[in-house]
Formats: sequence, C-alpha cells, structure tokens
Amino acid sequence: MRRLAILFLLLVASAVAAAQGYVSGTVRDSATGVPLPFVRVGIDGRLNGTMTDDSGRYHIEAPAGELFVLRFTHTGYRSREARMRVDALQVRRLDVALLPQATTLDEVTISEERHRQSAFTPIGVDKLDEAVGPSGGVEGVLKTLPDVSSNNELSSQYSVRGGSFDENLVYINGVEVFRPMLVRSGQQEGMSIINPDLVDYILFSPGGFDASYGDKLSSALDITYARPQHFGARLSASLLGASASVRDRVGERWSYAVGLRQHSNRYVLGSLDTRGSYTTSYTDLQALVGFRPSERLNLGLLLIGTRNVYGLVPESRTTTFGGFMMPMAIDIYFDGQEEDRYLTLLGALTFDWAAVPDLWRVRGHLAAQRMTERECYDVQSQYFLYELGLGQQAGEVQRFDRGVGTFLEHARNRLSTTVYTVDVRGTRAARLGQWELGLRGQLEHIDDHLREWRLVDSAGFAMPAAPVAYGDSAAAPAVPLLQDVYRSAHEVGTWRVSGFAQRELNFETRRRSALKVVAGVRGQAYRNSASDRVRTLVSPRLSVSLNPNWERDLVFRLAAGVYQQPPFYREYRTAAGDLCADRGPQSSYQATATVDWNLRLWDKPFKLTADLYGKYITSLVPYTVEGVRVRYNPELDAVGYAVGLSLRLNGELVKGLESWASLSVMQTQEDIAGDGLGWLARPTDQRFSFKMFLQDNIPTLPWWRMSLSLIYGSRVPVTVPMLSRSEEAYRMPAYFRIDWGNTVALSQFEWVKHSRLMRHVDEVLLSLEVFNLFNFRNVASYIWVADYENHYLPVPNYLTARQLNLKITVSL
Repeated sequence: MRRLAILFLLLVASAVAAAQGYVSGTVRDSATGVPLPFVRVGIDGRLNGTMTDDSGRYHIEAPAGELFVLRFTHTGYRSREARMRVDALQVRRLDVALLPQATTLDEVTISEERHRQSAFTPIGVDKLDEAVGPSGGVEGVLKTLPDVSSNNELSSQYSVRGGSFDENLVYINGVEVFRPMLVRSGQQEGMSIINPDLVDYILFSPGGFDASYGDKLSSALDITYARPQHFGARLSASLLGASASVRDRVGERWSYAVGLRQHSNRYVLGSLDTRGSYTTSYTDLQALVGFRPSERLNLGLLLIGTRNVYGLVPESRTTTFGGFMMPMAIDIYFDGQEEDRYLTLLGALTFDWAAVPDLWRVRGHLAAQRMTERECYDVQSQYFLYELGLGQQAGEVQRFDRGVGTFLEHARNRLSTTVYTVDVRGTRAARLGQWELGLRGQLEHIDDHLREWRLVDSAGFAMPAAPVAYGDSAAAPAVPLLQDVYRSAHEVGTWRVSGFAQRELNFETRRRSALKVVAGVRGQAYRNSASDRVRTLVSPRLSVSLNPNWERDLVFRLAAGVYQQPPFYREYRTAAGDLCADRGPQSSYQATATVDWNLRLWDKPFKLTADLYGKYITSLVPYTVEGVRVRYNPELDAVGYAVGLSLRLNGELVKGLESWASLSVMQTQEDIAGDGLGWLARPTDQRFSFKMFLQDNIPTLPWWRMSLSLIYGSRVPVTVPMLSRSEEAYRMPAYFRIDWGNTVALSQFEWVKHSRLMRHVDEVLLSLEVFNLFNFRNVASYIWVADYENHYLPVPNYLTARQLNLKITVSL
C-alpha cells in the first residue's frame, strides 16, 4: 500500500511538471542597454511572479499549452506585456527592453527604488566629491547618516547603533577588508583604505542585513569598484595631499583602473594644542584589472598597498579647561618622540561566472591581506597645573599653583596579521525568486609582541611606590613602581569555515501589492591554536517587506534574526596582553521595523525613512574606548542592549543636488556579571544625534555650488581610571561641527568653455573648504592629572580648530 501511495505521488508530480513550461531572459534599459534589476515579472491572472536579479535576468514558470500574458513592470519605466505560449518542459527565451517613463521623475528616487525593500541604503558616488572635512571620502558621507556615530573628524572609524568600531563589515568588490589594531588616535590613521576615485557603487546597512553578509553585530558597507567602459582620468591636489587616477578599456576583454594617493595631516595637526614636529605620510596605490574571456565569465584582480607613517617630536602644550566656577590651565613640556608605522597589502582574484545562463550564477574570490604595525614611543611629559583667577588690574588673569608632575611613557609594540580567504557563492533562479548559497574558508595568523609601561611622578613623588621594609630607616626613599606594565608575546593561528543558504520569494497579491520575503541561515565553525575547542554558531535571519498598491507610495519592512561575532584577536586579549582563548562569540538578537515613504514637499519629491530597532546582546565582551582604540576586558562576562529610533529625510532641494537630514535617538547599556552595579551606560551610549548634508546653488550663478555638513552628537560616557564603574557619571561634552565647501566649475564660464584648455580636459573644479566653520572646541579624549591634594582632573585633548583648505580637481 505504501509503495502504491509513493507511485501515485510521483505520477501526480510528473503530471504537474509536465503541465509547466518556462520563460527566461534579460530585461534592459532601452536607451542605455544596461540590465535592470528588480523588474517585476508576472503572469496575468496568477499570483506567482518573480523579479530580475542584479544582472537583469529572470526565470519564471508558465502554464503549458495555454495563451498567457507576461507583464514586466518597474518604477520609472513603462510597463510592457507579451502574449505567448510554451509547451510542457519547454524553456522559451524572451529578452525585453523597457522604455523610461515620459513623465519627469526624481533621479534619486528611481535609482534607489530597487533597494527600498532591502536593508541597504545606496549612496551616490557624486556625494563623495562634496564630502567636506579632513577625512572626507566614503566615511565622511556615512557619518551624516542616522545610526552612525563618530566624534572624531580625523578618524575614519565609526560606531553603528551603539556597537564598537570592530563590529562593522567592510567589503570591496566582495572581499572583506580588515582595519589596523594598534592605532590609538585619529592623527595616526591617515586615510581610509577605500579610494573614492575608484568607487562605482556604495551600499550601507546599519543592521537587519540578510544571511549572505558576514558574522558581525552592527553594520555592513558594500563597496564596488568600477570596471570602466571608456577612458577617464582625474587629478586632485589640496593642502592635505594629492591623488591621481586613470581608467580605460583595452580592446573588448580587458579593462583597468589605477589610483594613487598621497595624504598628510600635518596642516590640520598644526591647529592642535600640542606643539612639535609632526611627520604624517600616507601613501596608497590601488589597481583593479578586469578580464572577460567570454560572455559568461568575468575575472578581476584587485591589488591594494598602503603605507602610513606617523611621527611626533613634541615640544610643549598649553591647554585651558574647566568651567566658569573653576577655570584651569596646564602647561606641559615634552622630551622624547613617537614613531608609528602601518603597512597593509591586499591581493584578491575575483570571478563572476554565468554557469547556466538565466539560471545559475557563481561568484567568488581568492584573497590575502597582510597588515604590519609598529608602535614605538619614549615620551616624558612634565606638567604644571594652575587654577585661573582675576588679578588686581582689570582684565588681568592670575595663575595659582595647583600641582606638578611627570609622566614617562614607553612602548615597543609590534603586530602582524595575515588573513587568507576563499569564497564561493552561487545564485539560482527559482520559482517566485531565487536561491543563494555560499561557502567560505579563512585562515588567520597573528604575531603579537607587546612591551609597554608607564611611570607617574606626581607632586614630587612616584605613585605608586613599594613600602619601606620593616626595620629600615624612615628616611629611606620608597622604591617607585611602574604603572601599566604590559609584556607579552603571542603567535596565534585560527581557521574558520562559514556558509549560508538563503531563499528569496517575490509575490504579487490580487491587489497588485508587492511582497518580498528573504529567509536565510548562516553557520560558522572555528578554532584558534591557543584553545583546543572547536566552536560552532548558527544565525537564522528573516525579512519581510510589503509595497502596498496604495495611492501613497509606502514600503513596510520587518527584519529579525540572530547576529553573532566570533572573536578575531583583540576580543580575547586583555589590556595586559594575556589571552582568554576560550572566549566564545558575542551573540545578539535583533529586530528592525522600517517605513519608507516617497512623498512630495514644496512640490518636490522626497523620501522619508524611519527605523525602529532593538538589539539584545548575550556573551557581551565589555570594553573601554581610548581615542579610537578599543580595549576589551574578555575576562568579564556581560549582557547588553540597544534600542533606538532613527529618521532620515532626503531629496533634491535644488534639481540635481541631493540633500538630507538625519535624526537618531538611542540608548545602549550593559550589565557585567558579578559586579553588583546593574545596568550602566556603554562607552558608545550617545542618546541623541542630528546630522545634515546640504547642497545648494544659485540659478543665476550656474558655475558655483555649495555643500555643508553638520554633525551634532550628544555627550558620551568617559572611563575614569581612578573611579569604580558605579561612580562613572562623567560624560564628554557634546560634539558639534560644521564643514563648509564652495566649488567653482570653470567649464561654466564662456571664456573657458571655448578655450584650448577645455579641448583636453572635461572639467576643472576649484574648491575653497572651511573646516570647523564655527571653531567649536570638540574633545577627543582626556589626560587625567593629580593636584597637590591628589584630586584627579581631566585635561581635554581638543580636536582641530577652524582651518581653510584649497583644492583643485581636473577631470579628463
């Protein structure tokens, strides 16, 4: 009986399959020939449907032997229908070209439409030229988005939704890149590894991304470098350095893009309180070579080399601080120097293969990245602390001696990191959507040498000091002890195997509302040589988005899942250099609700995006932040959470120039097991932030345009070394900064447009930038010094003051 039932089911399945045919093909823009992703493809009278993939390909089941109507729809294009018939098991090919709508639509709205149902926000490459600030580039634009926090304009690091700097995924052409670990301050960083001259497309997700992205807790930044179709070159020079890039297509199969950058922060560091001789040099060479041996196979070679040198011979420093009730000043005199070097090399071979056209697509890469870091300093700092008061004469400021002391700091730290990865992922067209599968292997090698100590001599005596032995003379001096003595040497190897499976489904309801479901699961197994334990983790993720067929253009999205972050190296190394190798992965349960609304304000198209999110973290590794370095405490165990609301309104106040405003409200706290203190704020607990990126011009002055970047971030907690966590109520002042840029396009002048210069170049741009327009004194960190009564006072390390920058850009 059981065999008969199985045979009956097989016969039914065969009959159903025999009654089905298939239609596949590619959808393109009729004007440009560019493939169109996320085009809805459906059959009239049936609920099933699909969407085109990133290459514009689709594959859909159709009723065999019947005449049916196949409909193609996409926002910003005219719908198209095709009447056709297929036989059972027949695969019929139909390529379609869609015409753009005759009505004028906002360009930004069209380009972002395909990402409205995903967790990612696209960022136009043109915004990179308008990002004003000492760092600029991709991260300069990211810092104006909601949920992204950074209180240091000299740094390319950022935290997202209360996470640390190490919780963000960064990909270049699908290859994950890693950041140096020894950098302490923004002055040492130089520039971001991302070269904006080579960028073709940017996608950013602050959370809720799907299973195809890696195992970190906070965000994903996906950068795509361009494969050029024609010749282009770009030269740029400013007071901060210079850059040059060239790209071209060679024949029908080869292409290349090369970028060179030289950057120095010496000019902006001259506005800091510390006077001395600065040496800052960041050199960066990147190349992307493409080869297309056939219509179905694309190969690419990505090469990146960066060299960063930071040196400082400090001389003196004078800083005033304190409030109206207790103004203070400190004079510091230095001896010694600091010299740091950071070298990064990355090479990756990428491939994109249409294994079975319109059905299977396979992508992947082989990559190796090596980072070599060296940190050396011997600096003696002698300080004189004063309280300020009014003198006998009007306007006279009198100093009252409050303390003296000396710091002697020493370090000889070396760290080398090597990472090898192999990654393969495939996409298969399926009913109502597609399957996506991936497998990745990774080997890591860490060689770490830590030699660091500190001696404090406050008010004439060393602190701390060994007590005099019993029976010794009372006049005998105490033996001074070194503080923060860290000595260690470790060599650790780690292997990881990870993979994911993901199913995407696209439905169209009877009322023509679009419903998209993406369900996936990630898994990883890893082991490091410092521990004999193999750990595994599983992370399921689900997102559902609905675009109702309403008069108001709204998209609703819900995303939930498990996001886990296995320790890389620093997460299980203590500040003293000891290893907690058995430390497990940090795990979080996250949920995000999003509303995306295309609306009209002032008779212009705008987009309003609202995100409400919550994150609960188990197995949390507590940490403190010193400048831009994160110091973990893996010997402690904790739980934490982050909840928040973010809003972003963007549109074109002036045609062709996009602007936006972002607002974030967030709280993040942690509870360390066994300390009895309960829930306390995490180091990234920034309750409120407001950002604005504004572009404008004057119609009567077509040759001029303006950009303005405003960032306000509320106070964040500060770790006080001498106090217990229950007493840490101290917060850093709010961060406020406005950078203003003005650009003149010479091609808009008639006398330049018809000159010989424009026969050889496409555009010449002259820019005047004002950093920190209102000269607001932002604080990066604190030095804690003691007065005669052994009261510790925070001396702020201020960031850059107002400065001008001149820039010229030539495009060929």
